[in-house]
Amino acid sequence: MTLACRITGDPAGRPTVLLHALGDTGRGWDRLVSALRPLGRRVFVPDQRGHGLSPRVRADAYTFELMYRDVLALLDRHRLDGVDLVGHSMGGHVAWLVAQRQPWRVGRLVIEDTPPPPRDGAAEAELRARSRQAGDRAPVVSLYREFRELLRTGELDGAAVRPVIDGLRRADPGWWRRLPEVTAETLVISGGRSSPVPRSLLAEVAAAVPRGRLLALDAGHYVHRAQPERYCAEVARFLGRGRRACS
Repeated sequence: MTLACRITGDPAGRPTVLLHALGDTGRGWDRLVSALRPLGRRVFVPDQRGHGLSPRVRADAYTFELMYRDVLALLDRHRLDGVDLVGHSMGGHVAWLVAQRQPWRVGRLVIEDTPPPPRDGAAEAELRARSRQAGDRAPVVSLYREFRELLRTGELDGAAVRPVIDGLRRADPGWWRRLPEVTAETLVISGGRSSPVPRSLLAEVAAAVPRGRLLALDAGHYVHRAQPERYCAEVARFLGRGRRACS
């Protein structure tokens, strides 16, 4: 699949790819793009499948494996190696897959409040049991309400919501085993106490990556929206080109 992708910045600059969350589009990164542009970066901002201007597919084709392949195709099409990846939630999971499976392609990695998959079948069953107790439909209905405008304008395929949520709940022992194979310097950003993703779990993930560290900002799941200036400054500094707040 060919993803719709906005490309901006210095053609000779270090390539940086920004991967958005479920129910968002590449436009959600506008402030970070503004922060990175003066730093000499070449920034690639795709809409992932089923989002924005990218193609829609069958419901059973909204899998992380296929989203991973979409991003590899993007990297191959533009002949990108040694890229920096920034991903939020769904996009963070895709970024993890690239960094785990093709570590030589990723220089630095920023993961924003991305829930790791359950370690095994027992952990998956426990997660699903907790979801049923809370009312399994409630979180999905809540997300549909949050994504209402994108659904109305056709920028989000509603068929993608359930499969992506289910994909994040599916056990993947190999994902945990591959964390030590990530060679990228990695910044894992937690949304702190306000986020539904436990900080302690993200700390465990960051500790499993040889060059990983955790940054906690009490901002909820959408850190880059809730604290844009702090978020952009931290990410720009981590990417190694100085500190610049969002405008």
